[in-house]
Amino acid sequence: MTDTARLADEIIAHGVTRLFGIPGSGVTLSLIDALEKRGIPFHLTHFEGAGALMAATVGKLSGRAGVSLSIKGPGLANTLSGIAAAWFESYPLVHLTEAYPPGAPASLAHKRMDQASLVAPIAKASRFSAKDGPGFTAMAHFACAEQPGPVLFELAPSAPAKAEALPAAAMLRPDAAKAYELLRNCNHPIVIAGALALRAGLGAALAKLNVPVFSTAAAKGIVDERAHNAAGLFTGVGEGYTPEYVLMHRADLVIGIGLTASESLKTAPFRAPYLAIEAVETPGTDAFAPEARLGLGDAVAAFDHIAACNWGLDELRDILFRLQARMEEGFLPGACFAAIDNAFARRVRMVMDTGYFCTIGEHAWRAASADLCLLSGQGRYMGTALPMALGAALHDPSLPTVMVAGDGGIAMYLAEAKLAVQQKLPLLIVLMTDNMFGSVRTRAIKDGLTQKPLTMDGKSWVPVFDALGIPGTRAETIGQVNEALSDWMPSGGPAFLEIPFEPDAYEAMVGGIR
Repeated sequence: MTDTARLADEIIAHGVTRLFGIPGSGVTLSLIDALEKRGIPFHLTHFEGAGALMAATVGKLSGRAGVSLSIKGPGLANTLSGIAAAWFESYPLVHLTEAYPPGAPASLAHKRMDQASLVAPIAKASRFSAKDGPGFTAMAHFACAEQPGPVLFELAPSAPAKAEALPAAAMLRPDAAKAYELLRNCNHPIVIAGALALRAGLGAALAKLNVPVFSTAAAKGIVDERAHNAAGLFTGVGEGYTPEYVLMHRADLVIGIGLTASESLKTAPFRAPYLAIEAVETPGTDAFAPEARLGLGDAVAAFDHIAACNWGLDELRDILFRLQARMEEGFLPGACFAAIDNAFARRVRMVMDTGYFCTIGEHAWRAASADLCLLSGQGRYMGTALPMALGAALHDPSLPTVMVAGDGGIAMYLAEAKLAVQQKLPLLIVLMTDNMFGSVRTRAIKDGLTQKPLTMDGKSWVPVFDALGIPGTRAETIGQVNEALSDWMPSGGPAFLEIPFEPDAYEAMVGGIR
């Protein structure tokens, strides 16, 4: 059996069902051939970075590392945007790239780069496929291990003799005595669930609590956001309309599960004592100044200690009612998110990247479960919505996928929309446009700076999507939005909906929220 055949078998054994990217004429093409003969499809993308992000999204939803591939040098360099997005969002990804073997003579210079150094800041590890060293299975498991993320697996024409072993996670040093003292003495605890809580499957246990349960954007939907205790998003910068602003001041204990600096827009010590629940030593947890730490295995026991606590839920309901009413004022994104929710009766997967529409959407879209809401919650990475939505719709076409982007993100991976046409995916692409970079415009207005580089040309994207084979509609009233949503048949394939807003009202809509 050839090395390529063995790699194909390992990929299949790991549970990978599809690959993404752009191959070269070397080992990547041989691998695609071997996988196709074994029934595993390859999806050709127009940009390598999009392929990596599609694969990483499949990894996120499946719980097994997604797989993308590229040629060496420039091909890998093009992939960096997708690898970086997977790094920010902690999505498990194995990116396979062609490479020169270690020690190759300098005369072999065509497309040559120091590939390991290129990805080092945004990858958990980089290794060659070697006769003695971590194979694909080890790399895939390492990508999924706490904290998940992307890894680079370099494929040379002839395998090197040896590759370095993968590093072990730093062990956590808990302070159980102090932690349980804090739990025994609290009456008004608040829980903030980070992505770790989601990966650990703590949603059901959190749903039983009678205290406010927040989530970071990376864990949005860990409890049904219409449940009695679901307090919505913790960002570190919530303003007067948000449960975060009102209730955090009244807590006498904050319990954070995997809460790190990367999952918050601002970090500072809490007013109340802070108990951190973690799986491993993770950079960024000290920013909140925990008084004690518990290991992840003690999380349910910690919940048992606060099971008798019952506070804040009536006030939470009133706060959320006022927040929703604030967001649905006028013809703005809040009203449009409500229309999408009503049209699909929560049986839809929502995908967003970043911008003021997302500031509203992160609060207005009350997710039924975490797998039905994908955000660029840690990276706030403009343009990622389309590749993520394509990966999600390919992985699970049983539900419609609705992706929302703003003026800055709609065009970055535009060519990839052709994949939705080819596969007849149940994908609705929504552009919420103020014809501006709205969130950046706030600073321009405040400091009297130029708005010229923040202003689009005002032309509709509907003809562009029509040309791609995706029927488009422009909706300028909430009635037209409802009509467009009613007309779209997911079984018929993708569609495009453009919703324009008045720029000044759009810029002002986040006031009192964030």
